Amino acid sequence: MRVLWFSVTPSLYDEKTYGGWVASLERIVRQYGSDIELGIAFEHSDRCFKVERGSVTYYPMNKVGTRLKKLQLMLNYANDWNFLKPLVMKVIDDFKPDIIHCFGSEWPFGLIASEIDTPVVIHMQGFSNIYSLSASMCCRTSDHFKYHHYNPFSLFRYWFRNMKTDSANMREQAVMRRNHYFMGRTDWDWNIVKYYSPGAKYYYCAEALRPEILHSETKWKYVPRKRMRIVTISSASSLKGNDLILRTAKLLKDFGFDFEWRIAGSKDTFKFFESIIGLKHSNLNIELLGIINADEVARELSEADVYVHTAIIDNSPNSLCEAQAIGCPVVATNVGGIPQLVDNGKSGILFPYNEPHTLAFILMNIHGNKELLERLSHNEQAISHQRHDEYEIMKSLQTIYNDIINLEKER
Repeated sequence: MRVLWFSVTPSLYDEKTYGGWVASLERIVRQYGSDIELGIAFEHSDRCFKVERGSVTYYPMNKVGTRLKKLQLMLNYANDWNFLKPLVMKVIDDFKPDIIHCFGSEWPFGLIASEIDTPVVIHMQGFSNIYSLSASMCCRTSDHFKYHHYNPFSLFRYWFRNMKTDSANMREQAVMRRNHYFMGRTDWDWNIVKYYSPGAKYYYCAEALRPEILHSETKWKYVPRKRMRIVTISSASSLKGNDLILRTAKLLKDFGFDFEWRIAGSKDTFKFFESIIGLKHSNLNIELLGIINADEVARELSEADVYVHTAIIDNSPNSLCEAQAIGCPVVATNVGGIPQLVDNGKSGILFPYNEPHTLAFILMNIHGNKELLERLSHNEQAISHQRHDEYEIMKSLQTIYNDIINLEKER
């Protein structure tokens, strides 16, 4: 079976040390998918057409090479697909796949479904239409204006970014309409498919985790201590709840609770929320770690008392799943697909987003509760290793591919 992936990341062709779940899935296919010939296409600055490494053929697609194209893309984001489509067609013509697997509805690759006869399946990741709405709920337009001191150039960039987002959201809806096959891993993305692409067929496929985390010998163990050690690992974007972290940390300090909160991810977006809220992380026992690799993630999770996931919206966050794999007790917002990952009170604790008091109360109540934390840790590891079993993921993937190919033959 010849399977062609279209991904926004280069998978193992040029994967950064902090990794990605597409790369993890590629490792699984390499190990267990002996009957699959895999091609992976992605946007990249390299100008070579294809690179063959073992059983995998990589296609780096460089769509914007001239200043004129960059200007055209800036003036009209719809040109993104216009520039990319010829490259996508060239890859398909060369690889001649039996099935095409596109990662993410938020990217344009799925638009190709209406142009070809080869079956296409969309692997749901996030959903930019909902993410954009959530972003507008956690910060106002006036907050951006204030943060940039009403600088005209910054205001123009903000307006242009919003225009680009609106265009991308419309494109995502077109992707949903044009496709008949989707796969995902939560009730949340199943409902998105159900209502944005009525009549489409939905398949369940669990998410692959980084092997450095899934198979790590470093595991969480309860350690009694006075100062609670909290860890949050995310991209630290505006949707990851930086405002909630700041407000909760302020409450914990006001209550006289002894804690440290270690946060891995980009440091930049904290500046925005610090300015808007008027709270500084450096005054609230918060340490920003920046981007860390898989081994460092495993160490942070194993040495923490609790992992806290504060996202305003999320589908199936890798960071939360990795915390469960290490056995670090999880406290997470009850949003998006997270309730399918966290069985409240059994494999973690859920709380409503935008309730810093509730989060603060939970953290203070569970600190030092050895029986509860060890029970959560045990259940998380058991559920996690069953959910992310690599061989079972490969079996699911092969079943999905075969079913879609057979359905298309019948059509």
